Amino acid sequence: MRVGVYFDDVTPEKGGASSILKTIEQELKKVQEKYEILICFNGGMKFPYKSTNEGMTYINVDRMRYKSIPKMFFKNAGNSIRNAGLRLFYHSPRIYRESYLDYLAEKEGIDIFWFTYPADVDLTTPFIYTIWDIGHRVMPAFPETTKPMYRWNGHETQCARMLAKASFILTGNETGKKEILDNYSVMENKIRIVPFPVTFFCYGAEEKPKFELPEKYFFYPAQFWPHKNHICIVKAVALMRKEKGIDAHVVLTGSDKGNKAYIQKMVKELGVEDLIHFAGFVTYEEMKYLYSHATGTIFASLMGPNNIPPIEAVYLNCPLIITGIPGHREQMGEGIMYFDGYRPDSLAEHMNRLMTEPDAKAQAIAAQENIRKEICEYSYSDKIISILDEFRLQASTWKEV
Repeated sequence: MRVGVYFDDVTPEKGGASSILKTIEQELKKVQEKYEILICFNGGMKFPYKSTNEGMTYINVDRMRYKSIPKMFFKNAGNSIRNAGLRLFYHSPRIYRESYLDYLAEKEGIDIFWFTYPADVDLTTPFIYTIWDIGHRVMPAFPETTKPMYRWNGHETQCARMLAKASFILTGNETGKKEILDNYSVMENKIRIVPFPVTFFCYGAEEKPKFELPEKYFFYPAQFWPHKNHICIVKAVALMRKEKGIDAHVVLTGSDKGNKAYIQKMVKELGVEDLIHFAGFVTYEEMKYLYSHATGTIFASLMGPNNIPPIEAVYLNCPLIITGIPGHREQMGEGIMYFDGYRPDSLAEHMNRLMTEPDAKAQAIAAQENIRKEICEYSYSDKIISILDEFRLQASTWKEV
């Protein structure tokens, strides 16, 4: 059976999305032991239509897209006439249109697509759909989900259409499943729980960053979106200095998504410019170093249902302090330090303990050992193979797979 695994544009600057997609690419090598994988990507005209690398076949979908433009134009012109007739004579709302992805499936013998990111496409070929969150529904007040005005509507239309049509829907945990079912008319038996795997760079080498690091520091890897809640960390650091006389350094990595200027302004106003370090982009090797040598990782995000950095921190034996939203509690379980993301004093309490109690770090790492063991034993590829096995049974009713 042939599976077309579709990737978004992947670059390190994209942050967590990039690292998890690169990790999935590595996991596919295990899946390929049972199913034939074609990795699909948008490469413009810089890459050939088909290539191979490390035993994997890559398809540049843009080449197919451009090549199919004349074919789609003439077919869709005919469809437009057909659609007009249906509306005129039968008042039918049906719309017929062609999809370049269906052409690709026909050309390459693809039985099912798997979108490893929340794509927005038209196709009739069966597909597996990955949805990391429905933040526009869960937290509609946040500007990243509503501004500009078309963004919320776009997300909503995409989710409703893609979730309804997907053969299988992948989400990270039961909290994510509940959010989908609470917000959309989706068949529950289509949803599969597939937690994130350990990110690929956790297995590689580490390298000390070229910028100067404090002797003790906390680490927060997150792009500067409002929902990532950097402000809570800044206020907690200011609170510790003011009330306890403790200087807690925090290293922030990640690109600006519109909220960095506000955070920098508050850092200056609260008088903690010497404690908050804006590191910007770092390499994967430097990222591993920052985790491995930190006093603790703070994950202040207000949006779940699950996230990647908490897994990286626990796997690399870095004490984790994380917001206690339901998705995070389900994802990380017992033994983790949780805090209220709207209360800086709640965060400061954990930071203070790790900085002042001699055995606090060792105790925190020991408390995380059970969840670390679960992370190490988990097989992402086995989950994907199981879902493909289910589809193969379905497909065998209409063709040989």
